[in-house]
Amino acid sequence: MNTPPRLLYYSDAHHYHAKRLDPPLNKHKMRWPIDELVGTGVDMLAFGLGFGDVYFHQTKIGRVVGQEQEVWEHFINWRIMRMVKDAHDMGTDQVREVIERGREMGIPVFPSLKLQDPAPQFQERCGWLKWRHGMEVTLGEGNERYPSHTTEWCLDYTNVVVREHKRALIREMLEDYGAEGIELDFMFFPLYFRENQTESGTQVMTKFVADVRALANEVGYAQDRKIPVMARVWSRRDDNLDIGLDVESWIADGSVDYVVGQIPHSLLDTGVSDGRWLADAANAGGASAYLRPGYRLQDLRANIPNSEMFRAFAHSIHDQGFAGMYLGYLPWPFAEAEYQLLREMAYPETTARLNKRYFLPPTEELQTYVRPDTRPLPIALEEGVTERIPVSVADDVEAAIADGESREAELTLAFQQFCVEDDVALSFNGESLAIERSNIYEPSRGQYWLRWRLDASAVKKGENVLEIGIVKKEPTAGFARTLTGVEVHVRYREFERAESLDAATVAPAS
Repeated sequence: MNTPPRLLYYSDAHHYHAKRLDPPLNKHKMRWPIDELVGTGVDMLAFGLGFGDVYFHQTKIGRVVGQEQEVWEHFINWRIMRMVKDAHDMGTDQVREVIERGREMGIPVFPSLKLQDPAPQFQERCGWLKWRHGMEVTLGEGNERYPSHTTEWCLDYTNVVVREHKRALIREMLEDYGAEGIELDFMFFPLYFRENQTESGTQVMTKFVADVRALANEVGYAQDRKIPVMARVWSRRDDNLDIGLDVESWIADGSVDYVVGQIPHSLLDTGVSDGRWLADAANAGGASAYLRPGYRLQDLRANIPNSEMFRAFAHSIHDQGFAGMYLGYLPWPFAEAEYQLLREMAYPETTARLNKRYFLPPTEELQTYVRPDTRPLPIALEEGVTERIPVSVADDVEAAIADGESREAELTLAFQQFCVEDDVALSFNGESLAIERSNIYEPSRGQYWLRWRLDASAVKKGENVLEIGIVKKEPTAGFARTLTGVEVHVRYREFERAESLDAATVAPAS
């Protein structure tokens, strides 16, 4: 691949494939992960290889689903076993069919190898390495960052046996299956060293990634092709360093061609900025960087972001120097909304003058193995205290105004409880906003949306600042007033169809 891909898509091979297949199997069903992407903007598929250390293809190295197991208590896992068995009886397997179909249809497939799994010995998802060697190859101790997981059964990457086993699996994918590249998935269960060995382990992991690069070069030379290596890591530098992943060194050494920053938040934040270091490192080192966004909303209007929010995210990361986006787990089977998204996200240039929603969500309680969420919301407003909230916008609003292509923008504030009788001071980029001039919505008990129409020129490219404070509270209202969301809707003179008279609305509270 001489030109870096613009849009990557990830399928774990079971949630939206193997778990949905009833027997009898046929090759049409097996090729669906590629067929559903043909004609979209996706130009690379990262395809999972199984349950951690147990695989869905006929590997000679690892444990295949169905080995050492005769009875299946879970229906969806039984389905996977039947897929594996039926494919074997047909002389093929899931991975081989997806790779070959991808080559036929022009979508390169990078098998995605999970580098860690905490499954205990002899369990359904335990691979041969732990099955045969037990705790000789594992960390063998708990970790306070993972209080609810059996980290003692995580593979120990200071052990050369572990590293060689993973390299053998990669060699098999590149040599025997002819995969166009390989993804190293460091995110499935991101723990690789005992806490007191993380510093020394960092060098071990850097050497391991370099060895994978050397292996890809060796196989590529023998097969007269270039084989890229991709790594999926945390989007925040310190979260990676905390577990022994010195990603900047991998890039500087030329060990990876593509690097994906996985954002630890599940809620989409269109102005995410803590991954810029990754784009800077990749651009300086001749690699390409991508971001994997959150896929949910904490919003009464929808459970997942719409295309206008993903457009805002795409333009934000493009401005930060990322080569593109890494999507996955979209509602399945794909419908019109998903296909629109898969077209637009590959080419953010085409949506420069389409509406976008720049959205700042509340913080989340993140997984214990990353640093705390530092986003500013939610904010409990206190009397006499002015809060300053930055909202990043990537659109070139001034150019659109000059071309006569802009429309009024909208500012929406979401609250959990709000008192309309408070004396509130509000401004956006220094311009005062009056509560009485807003549209007020209470779609559910205790939740409020306040919305203002703004002149297009009120919004600027870069950091916009919302200031809000309660000058005086209504003394009879003793409850908290909490700001939970901020949205800037940048709007253009789009080509639009007439609106239906029965457009759906948010259901009222019961």
